[in-house]
Amino acid sequence: MHSPFLLSRLAGVPALNRAWRKAKATWKRSFQWPLHAVRKSRLHKYGLTSRSPLPVARLHLRDGCACRSLAVFVRPSWDAVRPLARMRAGAPVAQALTQTAAVIDLNAFPDFMAWRKQVSKLTQGKYHRSANKARRLGYVSRFIGAKSYERSLYELTGSKPRRSKGILVWASLIAPRPDLVDTRKPMVWPSCPRHWRLTWGAFHVDESGGERLAAFAKLMRSGDLVRVESFIGHGAALTDGVTKMLMFDIMEWLLERDHPCAEGVRYFIHGSIEEGGIGLFDWKRYLGFVPMLLDVADALQQLRLFD
Repeated sequence: MHSPFLLSRLAGVPALNRAWRKAKATWKRSFQWPLHAVRKSRLHKYGLTSRSPLPVARLHLRDGCACRSLAVFVRPSWDAVRPLARMRAGAPVAQALTQTAAVIDLNAFPDFMAWRKQVSKLTQGKYHRSANKARRLGYVSRFIGAKSYERSLYELTGSKPRRSKGILVWASLIAPRPDLVDTRKPMVWPSCPRHWRLTWGAFHVDESGGERLAAFAKLMRSGDLVRVESFIGHGAALTDGVTKMLMFDIMEWLLERDHPCAEGVRYFIHGSIEEGGIGLFDWKRYLGFVPMLLDVADALQQLRLFD
């Protein structure tokens, strides 16, 4: 065991002090700085700085529910939001390894039209026009049953070798999967309206009535939180505005709250503001996703039920 006297003497050695400062600077450049730089530049787009106070989303993943699906949905939701649980204060290691959630507080909008008006203001009507263009070209969206259109989903995912999060190496090597077929299975609504996983599909309908899957979104709900698990459009259909149309339809469903599965949802999370390229970031910002801190204390208490 080292004595306090010896430690104080070591701390006074100039060579050790220089080595310590160099190690700290290396850590900052290698780990903290890249994420901090991205965060700083993207917060600036919101008129914020890295020291600006951010709103806090208090998550209730269980939300007073006692259904049998809790362990199936609460645990994956916690695993997904944990890397985004950046709080106001934290150690350098925690700050370097966590990101800032991109969130829409649905309670901030009385209805879908209020949200659409904000998006139109931010994009000068561009996103709204793109969504209308997709409808004119014959695109429609709807929920699809579990394990439906498996072949189309596989081909759609590999339709573009480079996405907003980087190059998809396997996409260029994608091969036909004869074992996958497109089946249209009936839509079965979840037994619990507060814990579910649903898939939206956007289809192009031709003059003969045939349809082709052009985009899909997988959403997962746990309590008052809905998060985007995946959101992908076919590479050949992106310029038609199909992804804008799909997101508009999802937001209308969430904000109008006409279905029991949409009642009580407050937070809609789409990853973080730091992930992906500038195109993905602008997509989220224009759609109204803002940086928020996540209060996961309540979630941690609820997860003890499954430990």
